[in-house]
Amino acid sequence: MQQKRRENEAHTKQSVLVSEPCTCSPPSLQSIPAGQRENSADHDQMVLIPTNLHNRLRAVLDSLFPRSQPLSVLLLHVSQWEQTHIPAQGLSYERQRYHAPPGLLEQILANVRRVIRIDDQLLIHEDVGAALVLPNVDQHGAYSILERVYHSIGLLQAETVIPPLTRETAITLGIGTYPDPGETTEKLLYHTGVVARCFTLRPAITAELLAIKPVPAQKHTQRQQSHWKQQKRHNNASLAVPFLELPQLLPKRLTHLLPYRLALELRCAPVGRNHHYLTVAMLDPLDTEAVHRLCAVTGMAIFPVSCKKEDLNALLENGW
Repeated sequence: MQQKRRENEAHTKQSVLVSEPCTCSPPSLQSIPAGQRENSADHDQMVLIPTNLHNRLRAVLDSLFPRSQPLSVLLLHVSQWEQTHIPAQGLSYERQRYHAPPGLLEQILANVRRVIRIDDQLLIHEDVGAALVLPNVDQHGAYSILERVYHSIGLLQAETVIPPLTRETAITLGIGTYPDPGETTEKLLYHTGVVARCFTLRPAITAELLAIKPVPAQKHTQRQQSHWKQQKRHNNASLAVPFLELPQLLPKRLTHLLPYRLALELRCAPVGRNHHYLTVAMLDPLDTEAVHRLCAVTGMAIFPVSCKKEDLNALLENGW
């Protein structure tokens, strides 16, 4: 009972912090007052950084310049996405970025520390992001470190993070080197702010997360079945399951993950993979029983998406 209460308190604390919008911006915009920064889609291609961390990083770099030896900087940012309903626009939704829950950054950095040198300078800002200063590391060495960090972070799983993640979490990495590609601190920071690697942690879709009650084992009357279908359609509209345009042909690297006979039975198709997550296009992406079966058969966390019925039928007719 006490363990359950502690878990609930942890989840509550996580939800409270996630409600805080992420106000970080790319290093190239830090010199512009916050009120004058434009929200641009290009932000998705940039590694964001909180102002306090940017100022600390600038101070460290200023103390190291001018210099004749190479120097590299690795930038890491953690944020979470949440879909917000726009009441004035019917069933329209927009994605908003929020700060990560407390403790998540430290769990990520535990994996980072395993693949960096003890004397590398790591600047950390609360639960938002970190900067790694790598003196005497050239561009080739910097990208080698970037790959090690990226693959080490890739060992994380949404289910094993404490507490388990309930929102899509993005971890972005940027890398920059002096004197290449630029000769100034400003150019170094600009190139560091360009996304070089991005890792996404997606929690498994469960009945609890979808707020859907499982179908009772006993038989329903026709009226009860009609009510259940209406409730399911209402949940589907309120949750806004992601929609995906399906390709005409599926690659073998995906089809071998899901048996064709099961795909026919559940009316679904594998359309993407991100580490231990399998994205599955489904005729009914809110069918939690089907999602659980897919998870059991594939051994992977399932990320269901909706699609056009005719496109899914075309893929299933081709077979694999």
